[in-house]
Amino acid sequence: MQPSRLPDPQTPPDQLGVVSIGAREIYDEVIGLRSEVRSIGQQAEGVRAELDDHEDRIRQLEAWRYALPVAALTGVGGALVAIVQAVAK
Repeated sequence: MQPSRLPDPQTPPDQLGVVSIGAREIYDEVIGLRSEVRSIGQQAEGVRAELDDHEDRIRQLEAWRYALPVAALTGVGGALVAIVQAVAK
């Protein structure tokens, strides 16, 4: 096994030698790229589903946040009515 020789940064590109890439190498890389893109697409679908779930949970929490003061006022009002009725007897 020979150590790899890196070209001298001062060497012009035309003196680096001939690089030959065949159709088989290109095909293999395209097939590999296609499977990676599919994998990324599947991950994106999973992330989207999780994001939708989080969005739903946040909306539910916001609904509670806005409904809580109304419920508290109703409860306090009901308690005051009960107290007034109890004292009036």
